[in-house]
Amino acid sequence: MITMLDCIRRTPLRGLIILEKALINTEVLKEVICDFNDIREIVLIGSGSSFNASIAELDFIEKITNIQTHAYLPNDFAKKTVYDEKAAYIFVSQSGTSTLVKEQILKINELGYPTIAITDDAASPIATTARVHIPLEVGNEEFGYRTVGFSATMMTLKVVALRIALEKKLISQNEFEECLNDGRKALEHHNDVVEDSLKWFDRNKEILKPLRSIMYYGGGTLHGIAIEGALKLMETPKIYLSAGFEAEDGIHGPCYAFRKGDVIIFLNDGCEDREFADSMVRFSKNELGAGYMFGPEPIDENDLVIRPVSEYFKELEFVPSVQVIAYEMAIINNIEVLEMSKRIPHVSTKYIQTHRG
Repeated sequence: MITMLDCIRRTPLRGLIILEKALINTEVLKEVICDFNDIREIVLIGSGSSFNASIAELDFIEKITNIQTHAYLPNDFAKKTVYDEKAAYIFVSQSGTSTLVKEQILKINELGYPTIAITDDAASPIATTARVHIPLEVGNEEFGYRTVGFSATMMTLKVVALRIALEKKLISQNEFEECLNDGRKALEHHNDVVEDSLKWFDRNKEILKPLRSIMYYGGGTLHGIAIEGALKLMETPKIYLSAGFEAEDGIHGPCYAFRKGDVIIFLNDGCEDREFADSMVRFSKNELGAGYMFGPEPIDENDLVIRPVSEYFKELEFVPSVQVIAYEMAIINNIEVLEMSKRIPHVSTKYIQTHRG
């Protein structure tokens, strides 16, 4: 039987395919962008894990392309009234069936602006509605709690950004390949982080199981991973509260609501936001009873040491840690994590439908 943990461990195999096909899969960009130097804005639109992956990649995309980049939830994007004719509009949906995302593609198509779909299914409504389609290369992901797809989305967005930078002559072909090799380093580290996370969880499970909530913090690229960690914990065991906060913004007010039964996990790569990370984790350890730093500079032996080996793909190396927590928190509570084909629909489906095939 395939488990969600098996899917987490499968990520590097799919990631390598994305890197191998980087040039082939992004060739379609030339069909909708006549002059890459003409792009004034890159707009990412997606829901759930797709949006979280977009948030994680904003910094990289903007830096490598030298183009201002924004991410929108589809309902926020639907309420916009001004659209840049020189923007590249990228619509992200692993299943390719998000109803509202498709509606926004139709709107931008009518304006005559470039629409680019990133989905796993080339025959999906979103893929066939956009002017061009770039595959996620996930293959069959058995679980609705997206793990492979989340990392694949981040990697695909990086590849798209690298291709734009290449076409703008901001990077050379050699630099393009060097970046892809950097991604391979991150993928090689992936399953080591999985195993380290499993060991960490086993050491801390008696503290983690009775919690009311886990609150994730992260800055820059790790903000998107913090949001995703919260989503995974909410949707997998379905018995914990969770939220993801930006490194500094989460200090302004949320900490006043935390009490015993809440724990802060701060994702920090050791390069930025160390002061915020240190203060919030110490607050959690000392005032809430437990708190954890995930990164290369632990505060004590209870923290999870993650030492990134890549330069441009660091955030991908943190992803397995939050996915493992979500899965293990379900298992320790004897909650079955079932494949989509075996899962009983959640009660919310009587009221809410956001995807259509």
